[in-house]
Amino acid sequence: MCRFVTATLPVSASVDALDAIARAHGRRFLSLPSSSVAGQLESGEAYFLTTLGHCDCDEPVGARRMKGEDWEGLARKLARKGWSEGKVARAVAQKREQAEASDGAERRRANDDLTRWLAFVDAVLASAQVGELGLLLHFYSGRIEDEAVTVRERRRVGRDEDRAALLHGMEHDVLYLFHA
Repeated sequence: MCRFVTATLPVSASVDALDAIARAHGRRFLSLPSSSVAGQLESGEAYFLTTLGHCDCDEPVGARRMKGEDWEGLARKLARKGWSEGKVARAVAQKREQAEASDGAERRRANDDLTRWLAFVDAVLASAQVGELGLLLHFYSGRIEDEAVTVRERRRVGRDEDRAALLHGMEHDVLYLFHA
């Protein structure tokens, strides 16, 4: 039904201070009771909801997809409808232009949103409140508190990694651990 990006922080962290930082970047840290996730966390980790709105379905985190249009298929479909070769070529060219313009706008919006996510991660880690921030992306089919979530992997993210590409390509059910 909806995607959510949740977080882990050390239990010793000042959640109020970190929540203020998160809110300045359009996120939050709200304690999230989830028995399925809590049982998979390491000792000393706490689990939080970061979403301010309804869900994170429109967020660029984990949204990298290769969209391939079937232009040849469209041309064949139009030709079967009796369109002339010239009319098919013009229609396909027009559809391509519209798709490229739309993709460009989507990419710009995604880049802006990824910049906001990077600023959020960097601000939390730069705060000296924590040395590690965990982010987990999951597609929930029910209530977020009740759903059984299986963390497939814990993946450490080094300071030198391309965090924007990593955030954009996050896999579901992998706990990404960002380090200061």
